Amino acid sequence: MKHSDYSSKNKSRQTRGFVIAAGICLIAIGVAAWAAYDSVVQEPIDPGVSITETSQTEESALTLSTPTPAPSEKPVAGNVTSTPAPTEKPKATATPKPTATAIEDLTLSFPVGQKVVKRFSADTPVFSETMKDWRVHNGVDFEAKEGEAVKAMAEGSVKEISEDSLLGKVVVITHGDADVWYCGLGDKVAVKKGDSVKAGQDIGIVGSCPGESADGTHLHLEIRRDDKAIDPLPILMKEQEK
Repeated sequence: MKHSDYSSKNKSRQTRGFVIAAGICLIAIGVAAWAAYDSVVQEPIDPGVSITETSQTEESALTLSTPTPAPSEKPVAGNVTSTPAPTEKPKATATPKPTATAIEDLTLSFPVGQKVVKRFSADTPVFSETMKDWRVHNGVDFEAKEGEAVKAMAEGSVKEISEDSLLGKVVVITHGDADVWYCGLGDKVAVKKGDSVKAGQDIGIVGSCPGESADGTHLHLEIRRDDKAIDPLPILMKEQEK
């Protein structure tokens, strides 16, 4: 064998060995680089936590909860049927009571003669010859004969007929806004309770007043408005002044 052939073969072996060594180095470098990348990117998995549980936990953490809207205090139109408020029953309006005509405005006449034997005393006590004491005199006494006719002073209605221990037989007639007491009548009374009377109509006759017997025969006349006695004489005298 020639020395040149041996040299050529020797060089060829060296070249192949270098290529193989270089390839091995490249492979080793690649493996080392991959191992380094894998250790940096991936973290070790905790053996106490399964992959499935970790996935569910992460999924629930990433899921946003949608808040439930609070119910509205105002009713939505069309969804709530409103109950109409009860209508109050209108209050009945009281019919005003007609005002009666004042007795002073009526045309009056004397029930008997016009001679006065005792006047109205208001709140001032006067001496009573019959009772022998001092007391107020709530009316006017007109002199009259026993059995003389007693006439209604004006038109009106008979309110009451009664017997009083001091005033005798009493006929009460409403004239306008006042009640007139015709006292000391006899047993014969020409009207009854509820009758309507006209001015000058006979209602009875003169009798006696037991509580004023010492004053002679007379008609005791009282006028009361709202249960309070008023003086009859100025009302009757008004007619004489016209």
